[in-house]
Formats: sequence, structure tokens, C-alpha cells
Amino acid sequence: MRIRSRGVATWLIGCSALALAGQAEAQATPQQTAPEAPPEDAAATPLSGVASEGEVIVTAQRREQRLQDVPLSIDVVSVEDFDRSNLTTIADIQYLSPGVNYNSNFGGGFNVRGVGTQSLLITAEQSVALVIDDVIQGLPEVSFAGPSYQSLGDLDRIEVLRGPQGTLFGKNSSAGVIQIVTRRPELGISSVDASVSYGSYSELNTSATVNLPIGDRVALRVSGNLQHRDGFVNNLLTGEDHWGYDRQTLRARLLWEPTANLSVLLSGTYQHAEDNANGLWTLRVCGSGSGAFNPCDTVRPLGVVPGPRNLDVAVEGPNFTDQDSYTLSGRIDWDLGGPTLTSITAFRHLDQNIGVDTDGTQRPIYSLNTNFSGGDQFTQELRLAGRASIFEYTLGAFYYHATPYQIGINGGTLGLLPDSSPILLNTTSIGPFANSGGAVDVSATVESWALFGQLEAQVTPELRLIAGARYTNDNVRQEIFYFATDFLCRAAYASGASCFSQSMPTPVDVARTDADRLTYKLTAQYAFSPDFNIYVSYATGYKGPMISYPANQPQLPLLPETSESWEAGLRAQMFQRRLAVNLSVFQVDYDNFQGQQRVGSPPIFYYTTTNAGGLRTRGVEFDAAWRVQPWLTLSGNVSYIPTEFTEFAVQCFDLYANPATPPGECNYLRPGTPPGAPFQFNAAGYPLIYSPKWTYAITGDVNVPVGNNLEVGAHATYSWRSRTYGLVADLNSINPGYGLMNVEVGVGSADGRWRVSAFARNLFDKYFVAGIFRSPLDAGAANSTPLSTIGYSNIPALDSSRTIGVKLQISFGR
Repeated sequence: MRIRSRGVATWLIGCSALALAGQAEAQATPQQTAPEAPPEDAAATPLSGVASEGEVIVTAQRREQRLQDVPLSIDVVSVEDFDRSNLTTIADIQYLSPGVNYNSNFGGGFNVRGVGTQSLLITAEQSVALVIDDVIQGLPEVSFAGPSYQSLGDLDRIEVLRGPQGTLFGKNSSAGVIQIVTRRPELGISSVDASVSYGSYSELNTSATVNLPIGDRVALRVSGNLQHRDGFVNNLLTGEDHWGYDRQTLRARLLWEPTANLSVLLSGTYQHAEDNANGLWTLRVCGSGSGAFNPCDTVRPLGVVPGPRNLDVAVEGPNFTDQDSYTLSGRIDWDLGGPTLTSITAFRHLDQNIGVDTDGTQRPIYSLNTNFSGGDQFTQELRLAGRASIFEYTLGAFYYHATPYQIGINGGTLGLLPDSSPILLNTTSIGPFANSGGAVDVSATVESWALFGQLEAQVTPELRLIAGARYTNDNVRQEIFYFATDFLCRAAYASGASCFSQSMPTPVDVARTDADRLTYKLTAQYAFSPDFNIYVSYATGYKGPMISYPANQPQLPLLPETSESWEAGLRAQMFQRRLAVNLSVFQVDYDNFQGQQRVGSPPIFYYTTTNAGGLRTRGVEFDAAWRVQPWLTLSGNVSYIPTEFTEFAVQCFDLYANPATPPGECNYLRPGTPPGAPFQFNAAGYPLIYSPKWTYAITGDVNVPVGNNLEVGAHATYSWRSRTYGLVADLNSINPGYGLMNVEVGVGSADGRWRVSAFARNLFDKYFVAGIFRSPLDAGAANSTPLSTIGYSNIPALDSSRTIGVKLQISFGR
């Protein structure tokens, strides 16, 4: 009989009443030890994964600081906790850090405090910045919801900065920053670290890192990892198991310190990821189909039974992601005898090919949906940081230049041509000539520059005042080009019309937009003691413009997204730093929020991005960690973050038997809407998609010496999140809440030379889906008699079943 996790969760909540908690903190080096550190027998740092001899050091304000002193809501995930939870990608941070979620659906990304960006536009940028080793990951990864995403290796720590961070990190951090820091080369040390694990579904994770000194002032660090997993979604037509993946990462870093005042760090990273899914969905609820075609009726003879737990498909079209990227960067830190000058130069290249069988059946109704996307980005940042009297300052300049592209080749018979037809009807939904019959090539140039600065004044030993500002200028240019293919024609071809509506290639359609903005942040922090302080801050935020390309309409420049934020918090360490408590409360109001919605009319719908009127997020975050004994640490966290649109005009879907909007409420026209535009539904009061109101996590770590230089350890984490919407204001897309238990038990040498462990992810085998959306080609016709119904599909989740495995870790040379 399956173990039910609800009772276990209730038990864990009760046990955590003494210490709801924050996530594990990053390992600090001995030379960063704060002078206030308590005696060794006080178990100096209460947070799991932190060396007992040092404080946690972070770079949340672009310089090294003690975590306790940073006046913002920040969570630091240690490499130890990430490893012991046996997580595999950056997206899995959502199971360790409060208020972080990953939206895996159709151009999604990270949400922090309930807010994130979902868009398939190539000029879109995320509200949550992803920064890896000082390099912003700015190029949009235009994909659906496949299991391929960046893998992790040779980590030092992950810093999650919650709330707007635009002053120091830029315009694409209006909701937060996820900063990933890998290990730097170590001078004078030769070491080898490696691990290998094997688990259910042939899951293989291997990694190896070598640190080599080259003389006294140079060190080279090379790391690589390889990941593989078989699929778990069954194709009853071909016998293939979908949602499997292969990933490889290779990173090399060279550190040169010619003098005590100069440091040069060169880095290069190559990544490859491929899967056989790219978001291949499974049918959940059957609708009225589209004309003579109904996905459910088509696949049912092959044994596919639609439902919430359906993991069967029957598709003949290509479903895949094939992604390659590389990043080259150089960082120079030069101590000028007081201030330090930092230069960070980086180049990133991305190529991604994706495909998905959009009709979800064995017929070629809409089986060809292939996109090639990617681009190049160049960034340059200069910073000058130093101290003068009671002041600490950071001054900087930033430049960003990107050339993203997307080539779309889409088509099918649409049920209007024989299944054996060599000609497919084009279904491109991009730009003013979407019905021309040609494939589409979209390219853009995104250029941005900024000047920024932050000044901190230690007014009294207890009071610190901080002021920062950033001026940003953005320019976006986008062009759309249509070209002919040998096998695609416009839909009218099925009725005897010519293949193309005009000669190919068409003239290039060009759109431009630009914007600039001054944003700022003001903070006051008061320290009652080195271990207890409070802060309050006010900030304005900005995310740059983008250009949308709705089908058969002119390109649409979108306004910048702006925000206004209030936050207050406290940080406390008590009982000789055995107990750490952090609390923050906040409210952020967004104007012209850039939101995605699904529009169109049966049988073809498509995604487009528009400016929502407004969005508000507010809430409370609490975390704590308690070092109960030197061998036992309990930690946990809870966040309550309700989000709501204050205005968002979305397409109406109330003319169906299972309406996606409340019947009779399609009566809204946003101010400024052109005359004759159809009425819409105002989603004010509804939450942002993929944003749970409640999340919590509880963690326990045990490490017990057993003699003979051996240590036995155990790690357990239970994380839970409440229900979420998959589509704006669509009650049929609500995904129920769920909780996951991850455990690991192992034994190894006390000096860390080796460790063998067994682990389980999703120990209680809790089934869930990553999202719910409206099935393509399954919505009938609005206002039909009888009324049509809308069909819905599941986005499968990789960890929706139990994974059990074993792992070996070794380390030499330290």
C-alpha cells in the first residue's frame, strides 16, 4: 500500500515548531572567519553545510560580506545540501529555497516571490536574473517544457536574492537574482574530487574535478559532468520512452595572481543537453476536438486513456531538444591601494533546435513544429569599490549586446489534406504575414548600457544607511523574414488556392523600440549587536521593452515593466549562534507587467506576450536553523506569498461548456483599446501562474562519528507547495499542491576522503504534474450548438515517481 505523505507532512510540521528554517549556507574559507566567531565548542555556525571555523561569506552586493550583515532577503544553498538532496539541475533550486519556483511551461523560467517571466519572444528577458560566475544568462531559451536544462558541477554556493536587485545586477532582476558561484582554482593545491551515482530509470550522474598548481602563482581547475536518464512517458505507437535526457558540461578556470594586488581569472564552459521530449504533453481532459479531428478519439484505439495520471502518448512526429552553448569570460581584480577595480568581460553563444508533435496523435495533423533558436551575447562590466572614512562605495558601468534569432518551420495536414500528402499546410503564428505560407526567420539586436552606484554610510556603530541608483538605456530592433520551402503551403492551398499568398521571400518587416529609466534603492539597517540587526528598504525596478509578434498583425513593441518595492526584515543569531532566524515582509507593485497569454480561435491558438495592467505580490518569509547538537542540525523555511493581478485583459473563453473564464464576465475593454476590438476578461484578483501562495521545507542533518575514522550521516528534506494556476484565470488549469520527501543515508571517512550513500527522491512516490494547459486542436468552436468543450493536457514532471539510487564520492589532495 502506498504511504500517504499528508500525514507525514503534518508530523514534520509539528516537529518543526521549535525551528522553522532557512536553507543551508555556503562553505566559507578560514581566512574569511569573522572576529566575532564563538569558541569552537559552541558549534560556531548553526547552518548546515557551513564550515564550523568560519562565517558564511556572500557577494550579494557585488563584494564579499558576512551573510549576517547583508540588508536584504537572501538565501544561500550550499553545495553539500544540493549534493545530499541528489538534485541534478539549476531548476531544482526550487526544492531548497523558500519562495523560488520554476515554471517549465512554454518559455517559462524562475519565479521568486511569486513573480517571473513567461514568454516565447526572442527579445524577452527574465524578471529573475540567472547569473553564473558573474555572467548574466541573457539569451532567451525559446523552448517548451522539456527536461533539458543547465546541469550543475563543481559548485561553491548558490545565492538566491529575493526582491528587486536592479541597482547592482541590472534591469532583468526586477523580481530577484539567482547567482551561481562555482569553485575558483586554488593556488598551491593538487586535488581530485569525483562522484558517480546510479538510480531508477537508468539515471547516471558523474562528475570529476582536478585542481592543478602551475608554479606558485598560477592554478588550473578543470571539471566535467555527465548525466543520463531514461524516459518515463510511453509512446504506444513507436514503443519509445519519452522524457529521457543526456547532458554534458565541461568547465576550465585558470587563476593567475602575479602580485598580491592583482588577480586574473579566465573561464570557459561548454554545455550540451538533449532530450526526446521538449515538453511532449499527455492528454488530461477531452474536449470537442477541431472539426472532424479529435485528439482523444484519435489515440484511444492505440490504448491511450486520457486522465490526470496519464503517462501514455501515441505520436509520430519529432519531439526533441538539442542544445549547445559555450561561455568565455575573464575577470580582473586590481587592488589600487585602497579601492579595487574589477573588470568582467564575457561572451556566450547558444544554439538550440527543438521539435514537438503539436497535435499529440499518430496523424500528421500538426506534427511539424520545429524551431532553431539561439544567438550571441557580449557583456562588459567595470566596477570600482572601496572605502573612504565612514563610507563604502561601489561605482560601475555595464554594457550588453545580444543578437538572438528564431527560425520556425511549422505545419501539418490540418485534416484538410490526406495523411499521406507530401505537402503540409503552414501554421506559423508569427508576425504580419503568418498566413503567407512561408516559414519564418526572426532576428533581433538588443543593446543596453547602464551606469550604477551604491554608497553605504556607517553613521553610528549601530546605524548604516545605503543609497543606490542605476540609469539604464535599452534599444531593441527586430526583423521578420518569410521564406519558401518545398513542402509548406498556406492553408488556402487545401481549397485550390496558390501555395503562397505572395512571392517569396517577402520584404523584411522591421520594428524598433527603446527606453531608458533611472531606478534607485534606499536602505536603513540598525544592528543591536553583531548577531542581531533589522533593516527596511524602498526600491524602484525596471525591466526593459520587448517586441511581440502576434499572428497576422504588425509587430507590437511592449512597454517596459516597472515596479515599486517595500521590504523590512531582521537577522538574528542566538544561543552562541546555535540558532539562526531570518524574517522578511514585503510588498511589490508592478506596472505594465509583461505577461503571456494564449489567444486565437479554434482550431489554432498561439501564445503572445502583452502588457498586463498591473500585478501585486506581498508576503512573509521566515527561515531558521538550529544546531541542536554538534551532530544534529534542524532547519526549515516557510513563505506566504499571495500574488494578484490588479488588471490584466485576457481573451475570453466563456463560450464553452467548460469555460475558462467566468460566464458573462467578458465585458472588459482596457483603456486605450482600439475601437471595434472584442471584449475581454479582466483577470484582476487572480494570481500569477506557477506561483504557489504557500511553500515550506523542513530539513534534518545527522553526522555521527563511529570510530575507525568513519562517520555515518543522514539527510532528509520535505518540501511542499500549494496549488498553482497553469493559465491566467483558468479554473480548469489549477494544479493541486504537493509535497516531496528526499532522503540520503551514507557512511564515509571522517576526513572526507570517500563516502558511499543510498538516496531516494520523492520517497513517498507522490504523483504530480508540472503544469496543465489547453490542448492544441481540442477546443471545438466558440458559441457552437451544442456548446463546445475545451480539452486540457498535462506537462509531465521528472520527479513524479520515486527515484532510488546509490552514490560514491571520493576526494584526494586536500
